[in-house]
Amino acid sequence: MNNKFLFLVSFFICMILLVYSEIDGEEKIQAPEFKEMYKKMLLEKRKAQHEAAKRIADLGNKKKENEMLKVVINKLFETLKSSLENLAKKNKNNDKKLRIDKDTIEDVSSVIENCAFASDLALRFPKYFHKVYDKNQNWQFTLETAISITLQSKLADETSEKAIYLMSQELDIIKKEPNYSNQFSSEKVNE
Repeated sequence: MNNKFLFLVSFFICMILLVYSEIDGEEKIQAPEFKEMYKKMLLEKRKAQHEAAKRIADLGNKKKENEMLKVVINKLFETLKSSLENLAKKNKNNDKKLRIDKDTIEDVSSVIENCAFASDLALRFPKYFHKVYDKNQNWQFTLETAISITLQSKLADETSEKAIYLMSQELDIIKKEPNYSNQFSSEKVNE
């Protein structure tokens, strides 16, 4: 991993801890100031994710690209699954409503970030993503759950939400709109 990425992750965690040292309840986490600060931090993380997807696309060698995608996508779904399991364990009320507080924010953040990154990969590398995703029901359930949590949290920025919406169409999670088009579909990965 590059140092800039590690710095951004460290900065992000420090900012969350700083926010937590100043808040004293779940209603404060839902405060507009927290949401706006989180969205700004998420935008920085998303820049790094866009750059990572671009670097994979720029490898110029389909075999290396496929190997890198395999590693990245497997890690992405492993991380999503772990974060979702942690959230399920922390949901003390067994309530369907997403609880965002000091005990869950790290896992909610992980779900949002990885769901958004999944949208980058699914849209930029649709053929490869379909190849590994379509036959894996566990991943399908994981991603659908992650999408739901991301949208319920109301912490994702507008651009990430749009990408997730487009990914949902690309992967047939929701019905495609008549005018749906993926700009990267002509750059599909060879099987």
